[in-house]
Amino acid sequence: MDLGRCCTGVCARILHVDVEPGMCLRLRELGLREGAVIEVTHDAGRQGRVVALGAERFALDARTCQAILVDPLPTGAGNPVPVPA
Repeated sequence: MDLGRCCTGVCARILHVDVEPGMCLRLRELGLREGAVIEVTHDAGRQGRVVALGAERFALDARTCQAILVDPLPTGAGNPVPVPA
């Protein structure tokens, strides 16, 4: 599932980031890399998402969200909201 399909409150593990090399490097510098666990804190609809990584918050545009593949974590694993089917 891509990050753009995750609802507010969903925690997910990043599986793959499919962006251009320069953007990939910048995202990795911020900690948004394969294996990182993030939480969607704000759903801006077609404009993107705000995600939390630890104490940090990042706003990501919709195109970038679509390029980040995630595995939503089940409820009870730090995920306060059920994952949509």
